[in-house]
Amino acid sequence: MRSEKKVLIKFENLFMNKKIEIAGLLIFGVFLFVCSLEGVGYGFKLVFSEWANFFMSMTQSGVAPFTGLAIGVLCAALLESSSAVIAATMMSMAAMVGSGLPLPSAIRFGVPFVLGANLGTTVGNTIMLFAIRRSTTREEFNATIPAVIVDDMFKFINISLFFIIEVTSGFVGNLVTGLGFFLFETLRLEKVFALFEKNVIDILIMDPIVDPLGNVFNTFFGAKLSGILFFILWFVMILFSIEFLITKGLKKLIETDWAEKVSSAFKSPFKSWATGFSITWIVGSSSVGTSLMVPMVATKLANLEEIYPYVVGCALATTMDFSQIYGYFAGGVVGVVLGSAHVILNIFGTIIWLISPLRAIPLRMARGVGHFIGSSRNSPLLLIGYALLFVVVPLIILFVTQRI
Repeated sequence: MRSEKKVLIKFENLFMNKKIEIAGLLIFGVFLFVCSLEGVGYGFKLVFSEWANFFMSMTQSGVAPFTGLAIGVLCAALLESSSAVIAATMMSMAAMVGSGLPLPSAIRFGVPFVLGANLGTTVGNTIMLFAIRRSTTREEFNATIPAVIVDDMFKFINISLFFIIEVTSGFVGNLVTGLGFFLFETLRLEKVFALFEKNVIDILIMDPIVDPLGNVFNTFFGAKLSGILFFILWFVMILFSIEFLITKGLKKLIETDWAEKVSSAFKSPFKSWATGFSITWIVGSSSVGTSLMVPMVATKLANLEEIYPYVVGCALATTMDFSQIYGYFAGGVVGVVLGSAHVILNIFGTIIWLISPLRAIPLRMARGVGHFIGSSRNSPLLLIGYALLFVVVPLIILFVTQRI
């Protein structure tokens, strides 16, 4: 009897040690992955920092809404952070308004810019899918594609709807202008949100790791070259963190009873939505939140229908974490106006494309596009072409609008 108890205790200790090993692997993998995303974004900021003034000079042209939409998609696709792109733009446009740019012109350009920035960050999911390609079979890879692009379909159809409404009626701009002045001038809430200037990623990753390392690269190589080198370094780290840490940890997770606990977070639409909202709200990045679901789908911890509310929750959470809201107020009236557009866009999107019966449309679109890509023998090449659309199409729009 005693020997049986000893064996049982040893087995329990071994099982507990395995759990700790898996937890450590996943935590380190996620930490390195988040570092890598921030590092890639930092590298692109160095490369494209000299373009900022040129972009902002387009705000008063006759095709400003189309230009704003294209630049928003392009910048967010390259930086993989709609929050960072929107925050930087709000501060730049606030300075321009202070220097004489009419507020209506700033809103006419800025609201479509916010719409575009929401769409551009979905490229990170495709990068994540390629990172797990070597650790999955062809069938698993192709089966994961619809879940990867459902975020794209949700944001594409939502942004298309509100862009048309904004261009034809100015509805969103008029709504957020009134709301912005009320919050900023009447309630004076900026002092409250100033307490939350930094988010978790800033404190744990940007300040102690990415920023100092970026400064070292910048000192030795200059802005442009250091940006390219920084991007290459952290992109390699993205691949390493996903393939050898996160995916490996999730596969080990399946062998334990934790798999059932993780999977249970997606078993109801509300739980799935709340999980996506919570993760993104804590880390302050929808790119991180949505990218983390890719290996979960690849390892069959969740399917397309279960993951869809999760990505909608991620989209809404990234608009209202405390650091993001502080950024709105730091941008003054312009920041509050554009920040309100960011929030309202995703609230309406949640109601229309998740709660209402129209929720079936993004799912059908994801299945259709995913099946088209996955059924091809050259599905990886088609997926690359699909991801490049987020860069090529905005560049074409910019090329055309500059000649009108």
